[in-house]
Amino acid sequence: MVRMAFRTSISVVLLLLALSSLSFAQTKSPISEINAYTTEIDRFIKTNKKHRIFADTATEDDKDEMWKEFKSNKEVEDSASYSNAALWTKNGKVVAVQCEFSSGSGDWVHYANYYFREDGSLARIHAQLNTFYGDVSVVRDRYYSQDGKLLKSTKRILDLYTQKPKRNKARDFFDNPVRVYLKVSSLPFHKLL
Repeated sequence: MVRMAFRTSISVVLLLLALSSLSFAQTKSPISEINAYTTEIDRFIKTNKKHRIFADTATEDDKDEMWKEFKSNKEVEDSASYSNAALWTKNGKVVAVQCEFSSGSGDWVHYANYYFREDGSLARIHAQLNTFYGDVSVVRDRYYSQDGKLLKSTKRILDLYTQKPKRNKARDFFDNPVRVYLKVSSLPFHKLL
């Protein structure tokens, strides 16, 4: 009788564990949902070459940014802009913005991909800073909830030339933080949309 009750208890515990692991497996984490969404957006970008192009045309003497829309990458290159962006829309909503920010001296360039949800909230930033200050690349991923809360942040420091992990942080490394736009309406060229 005791053995039978023990076996039944073990069976119930195993059944509960199996059910809880099944429900856990079916529940995706917010990070995995964001990764799935951004993978879908990356595919969309690759297959839809049509996008809008913007650049900051302010000179070093200007105090404010002066963003303008351009018809081609060639026009942006001719403008000698240090900040530019390519923007993709899907069903009339901004879903991705790829920005390039750089210094006038060319000492660093920061590539930042912003992924936006249909409601205009930021889902993820994937950014890479390449800098001669320490000869490093800094690769960052930042994940955000719909209400703008930072869910997860990762940072890897790589050798600029080999793109392999750098063991020691360079002494003369000068970081350039990622620009964060929590909503499409926060983009510096939003008024042009």
